[in-house]
Amino acid sequence: MNNNKAALPTLSRRSAIVGGAAAYIAAAAPVRAQVERRYDVVVVGAGLSGLHAAMLLEEQGLSVLMLEGKNRIGGRVYTLMDVPGRPEAAGELIGSNYARMLDTARRLDLELVEPNRLGMGTEKYFHIKGEAILREEWPDHPLNPLSGDDRELMPDRLLFTLSHRNNPLDEQPLDAWISPEFREYDIPHTDYLKRYLGLNDETIRLMNVVAHTDNLHNTSAIHELRRYAVGAFNRRVALSQPGTPSSLQVKGGNSLLPEAMANSLKNGVLMNKTVYGFEDEGGEVAVHCGDGTVYRAKHVVCSMPYPVLRHVKFNNPLPVRMDRAIAEIDYGISIQVHFLIKENFWEKDGLPPNIWSDSPFERFAVLRRGDGGEATSAIAFINGDEAYKYDFMTDKQVADYTIRELVKIRPSIEGALEPILVQSCHRDVHGAGDWVFWRPGQVSQYAPHMRDPHGRIHFCGEHTALLERGMEGAFESGERAAFDILMET
Repeated sequence: MNNNKAALPTLSRRSAIVGGAAAYIAAAAPVRAQVERRYDVVVVGAGLSGLHAAMLLEEQGLSVLMLEGKNRIGGRVYTLMDVPGRPEAAGELIGSNYARMLDTARRLDLELVEPNRLGMGTEKYFHIKGEAILREEWPDHPLNPLSGDDRELMPDRLLFTLSHRNNPLDEQPLDAWISPEFREYDIPHTDYLKRYLGLNDETIRLMNVVAHTDNLHNTSAIHELRRYAVGAFNRRVALSQPGTPSSLQVKGGNSLLPEAMANSLKNGVLMNKTVYGFEDEGGEVAVHCGDGTVYRAKHVVCSMPYPVLRHVKFNNPLPVRMDRAIAEIDYGISIQVHFLIKENFWEKDGLPPNIWSDSPFERFAVLRRGDGGEATSAIAFINGDEAYKYDFMTDKQVADYTIRELVKIRPSIEGALEPILVQSCHRDVHGAGDWVFWRPGQVSQYAPHMRDPHGRIHFCGEHTALLERGMEGAFESGERAAFDILMET
């Protein structure tokens, strides 16, 4: 398996495309210096899972050092402070049932507020097969592939609504998705939708527009069923708390939470520390960084996503199933292009400002995050199969191409937008992508083993969470890794 072959990481195609070559060349440099200080625990990765583990371990009196490969804290929690309105690039909503996350925010004296998402809901029209279709036109439109009452379902709600229908994981314990009794659903989600729900190909094609994987035919049905079962559970929790907002955000930006967590640590976080190797030396683990430094500890918490971890060397071979999981499991891909709005183009053509489309840019929204609900910026959001071609473009080419595609279907946009930035977790050599997603057969093979420690190395991250997903899943996994270490000390 790939983690046992070479002493140094190899370049992936994606890493080379997104400019990660320099980071890996640095990682391959010979060790020049040794850092003599030992710690009880080294935590690799300053996302929510690693930070939560570090805080818990410090609270119990252990000495902790945290390493982060990027030049910022937070991982996929990333408030775009330089974009008007400070939109969240990822990790946008804190659910009312995110007990660990809410408790941490409050203990760190962060103010939580209801999210400002004006403009993201009904202010849209649909562009399907070259036609502009208003919401009120869709139920009777000839391009609507559904029948009966389902014709009232809007295209942007098909994946959510239909995938959740008759969900076998609904009302089950949140960890039921890895149970053997549900392995019959570890099949392509397209097969599930046809076999169990009787959906036609055109309906499934429209559902693919908002897939958080690469394609529904390459996604395990368990992945989608679990996603919506967790969502249903969260909604039930919210309904059981009348008067409580269903979701919250940190005032000033969600990035303030991981930054506050990092600031609470005695040793802080060492930035720009690309870890390329773990060496188990018996009584401790040596963590090798690309700048030549080595840090030693009795235990390691590793929160690296699998697409990044597959380039890291372990001197003791990983168990075969874990090695295969690291080699094969991926994260969903997406591209965000953020724009400054130079003029209100929607006032010129009379159409709603936002677009949901089966064209290459997929989703486009005007964000109204000003105090008075005024438009602050715009975003084109591309995910799934459509995002792959952007791997071959520079950020400028991504922005130029996206504007060209927008203008093709909406001429009033020409000259109205100015690109601000391109944001993509999967184009980041340390990021790997959005949420973890499971291909057909992977849940049965790998899901029960992703929380197993490897000697003194413990793994966490949203991809290892058993109950929750997203940000609370990250907290859950960090807590579990910390408790495992405490049980050994």
